Amino acid sequence: MNTVTIFRGTLPKNFLGNVIYQFQLPCSCTALHIRLICHLQDRKEAAFLHEKEAEAAFLDHCGRLPDAQEKERILVQMKTEIQLAAFLSGKFLGNVHRPGNIKEMHFSPDEERTCGCMDQKGPYHGLLKLVINSFGVLEEEISYELRIECIPETFEKEENKRC
Repeated sequence: MNTVTIFRGTLPKNFLGNVIYQFQLPCSCTALHIRLICHLQDRKEAAFLHEKEAEAAFLDHCGRLPDAQEKERILVQMKTEIQLAAFLSGKFLGNVHRPGNIKEMHFSPDEERTCGCMDQKGPYHGLLKLVINSFGVLEEEISYELRIECIPETFEKEENKRC
């Protein structure tokens, strides 16, 4: 696979929203690979950054402060939620929303379909739109890397045309 481009960014604490990247694929590709790597903190450590907010919410809802077990149960349930959606020339390719710090999408006639993605055999060309959906960031800040890789289609008239 050839790396076509890499986007990098950060999401601040409590960020709710989308970050959208649009990228014109420079050539027609027989395979496309999209990878989002988020540099997440340990989930439990990140949740404890919100301990005071969790206690305040519990107090508002229940009229009292949580005991130690209740507070632990609340904090253990908290997580950073980030998803990745992809569209190619306006057509939905997929949405990856499994837990973990790496979200990957593979599109190729030779590979098994990525869970959460459409069965698109290619060739892949056109405007690639990638949407990072954030439903909450526990950490003070999350840095990420969004990588697009492909295998360029070989053309008979133009030998070894590459992206």
